[in-house]
Amino acid sequence: MYKVIIVDDEPMIREGLRTLIPWEESGFQVIDIAKNGRDALEKYKHYSPDLMIVDIRMPEMDGLRLIEKIREENKYVHFIILSGYADFDYAKKALGCQCDGYLLKPLDEDELIDSLGLVHKKLQDKQKLHHLMEDDHEKKKEEFLTNLLMGNGKFTKQEFDMLCQRYGFTSSAYQVFMGSIKDHHDVIDKVKTLIEKENRGYVLVNKGRLIILFKDDFLSKYRCDKQYLQLLHVMEEFQLLPSIGEKVYKPKDIHHSYKTAARLLERKFFHMGGPLITSKEANDVFDSAYEEVSGSSFPTESYVERLYYSIDIANIGACEKIVNELVEELIGRNESEQEVKKHVFHLYTAILNKLLLANPKMHSVLYPLGTNAGDIFEMDSIVTIKEFILKQFKNMIKCFDNGQTDVTLKKMIDLIHKEFNQNLRLETLAEVFNYNSAYLGKLFKNHTGEYFNTYLDKVRIENGKQLLLQGYKVYEVAEKIGYANVDYFHRKFKKYVGLSPSSFRKEE
Repeated sequence: MYKVIIVDDEPMIREGLRTLIPWEESGFQVIDIAKNGRDALEKYKHYSPDLMIVDIRMPEMDGLRLIEKIREENKYVHFIILSGYADFDYAKKALGCQCDGYLLKPLDEDELIDSLGLVHKKLQDKQKLHHLMEDDHEKKKEEFLTNLLMGNGKFTKQEFDMLCQRYGFTSSAYQVFMGSIKDHHDVIDKVKTLIEKENRGYVLVNKGRLIILFKDDFLSKYRCDKQYLQLLHVMEEFQLLPSIGEKVYKPKDIHHSYKTAARLLERKFFHMGGPLITSKEANDVFDSAYEEVSGSSFPTESYVERLYYSIDIANIGACEKIVNELVEELIGRNESEQEVKKHVFHLYTAILNKLLLANPKMHSVLYPLGTNAGDIFEMDSIVTIKEFILKQFKNMIKCFDNGQTDVTLKKMIDLIHKEFNQNLRLETLAEVFNYNSAYLGKLFKNHTGEYFNTYLDKVRIENGKQLLLQGYKVYEVAEKIGYANVDYFHRKFKKYVGLSPSSFRKEE
């Protein structure tokens, strides 16, 4: 409804116009009445009406003087003049004030309704034009903002400065905030209300991304500023993990902040927690030191060996430590999400297969733990993958840990007897058990009476004897008990048995 003020010094006419004319049917609403020009001027300033119905002859200030005063500051208000005089001079003055109608008293209601219809059409046309101009301004502003973000657009310095002034890019700092969205109209509306209402920045949706260009430094404020906290709450509500680029100080550098935010958003799979991926992580993710790691072969076997031993001896703490190291290396390699998932999948299945081969009697409890390994490829963050494999490793440990609190050395001895044919080293086991290797070596000698390597050699030689008696060739026995070099096996065998492997077999 458009707002109307009725101005007439005769109370009956004022009230009659207010009550007898079907204002709402014509698209208007009478918001007040005034008894003279001075009273009407005050009410105009208070209400800013779209249309004023004004009598010509009034005390203190007549209608024409009222219209002239208002026209000095506003050329868009519409006027319909009422007069008891058919004087051409009045009509001429009224037309000079750009009035929309000149109606004689006594008033014909139909004539006034027709005049209201003409004014309503003018107001509608003006409103449409205003919206078109507003839309055009917003469209051009959005186009300029897109050019700023993408680093596009060829402007002379004079053109660029003029456009920055026109569209309000005159702040002392800028920072780009970005999140991926899919048809979240609710979140867009909420964000626009939060940001644009207070003129904190500009909101843009481009290629499935919600982009906010802040007109200040977001990171220095969001911890204590209510509106910024509300923004993060909205992101969390719609399960969006946004990123934010570095702060820049000139409009021409805005695309640097945008590029950082975009690259961080692409790497959100590697984000380790918190409501926002910050530009600090860009320094970690894109550091040149990591680029040296990218492209090198992933040390799967090293992780498999250490995790396998940790699970076999039921050491949860060692598992967690190794998995944390694994995740750090995966992030640092600067590889794609898919490559990282492949590394984890191969590592996980290799550990499980190793456990199944070494513990065939536990097949029924271990095998089901591999049935959901493919879920790794569906997980949306490295944190989720980390939690998944840790949970699975703990489930594996439960299969081996019968609840008794065996001491570390007994677990070491059990492991040696079970895995003597593997590349067992005191340093590896010390890391698994969270011991200093020299200290663990002393504990082991005190407990067994033998140095670690001597004890391992003796276990291997005893198993080698059995294999020799079963008819295996010397080089086959050497390989099966963990000696890659057959000559080395010869020397060790003779040292502990007093005979060569061939002589031992003949004698036996």
